[in-house]
Amino acid sequence: MIRLSCASLSFDGFGDTDFVNTFKSAREAGYTNIEFNCWYPRTLTPRKVRDINARCADAGISASSIHIGGFGGSSNDEITRDLCHKLQALHVAKSLGASVVCATGSPRKSGSRIETVITVLRELMPEAEQQGIRIGLENHADNVIEGPDDYRHIFDAIDSPALGICLDTGHFEAAGIRCDEVVDEFGPKISHIHVKENSSFGVKNFVRFGEGTTDNEAIVERLIREGYSGDIVVELSPESGSADARPFTIEDLITPQKMFSRFVTKK
Repeated sequence: MIRLSCASLSFDGFGDTDFVNTFKSAREAGYTNIEFNCWYPRTLTPRKVRDINARCADAGISASSIHIGGFGGSSNDEITRDLCHKLQALHVAKSLGASVVCATGSPRKSGSRIETVITVLRELMPEAEQQGIRIGLENHADNVIEGPDDYRHIFDAIDSPALGICLDTGHFEAAGIRCDEVVDEFGPKISHIHVKENSSFGVKNFVRFGEGTTDNEAIVERLIREGYSGDIVVELSPESGSADARPFTIEDLITPQKMFSRFVTKK
């Protein structure tokens, strides 16, 4: 099944805005499935889960996935806290009716290493499998999880049917990595897709859909042709608005909805 979703950051940006604009505008932009960006303490509490569920019911939308803070840590205490954070995310996703938890790694400059990610995943994946939640490891330019070498290291160490790649098209292009090469090597491991538009290959500069060089539709078409089943999540980066000094409008989110709705599998 192919499902179209939209990240809450596309409506609410990076701040802790209580998803106000997401609930206000998602349906108007044509989205009924949302990936909630749960990056702040209150967004992972039982109280907030109850609140999101109630507001989803009122707005006629569903939580398809959640995106949480990245894997990281250097000391034993930090790694333990990171594991507890990821375990709580499983519980939140299950409570929201979401099927995927997405996270990337911490910035390389933070001192975190890929071995830290593996340490957490070893303990996390049995729980994810038991709860029926998939973990999507998202690539991110300049982060610990950035490119093929990082994924090879992880998948050589961890073999779990619930562990896969959250392929972020814009971040691969920003990092100077061609999505087709990633699909060539890791196709069956790609279990979640973030579509994002970047201005040019090898330079991180996110733009509005249709204004960059990222061939999102071609990548999605190829993945589906080769058997992909899962979500296509629209991410309109808030960085785009600051880069071109134009205010966002609802049309900026209707454009990708029209681009990718043709891939949706009808129930």
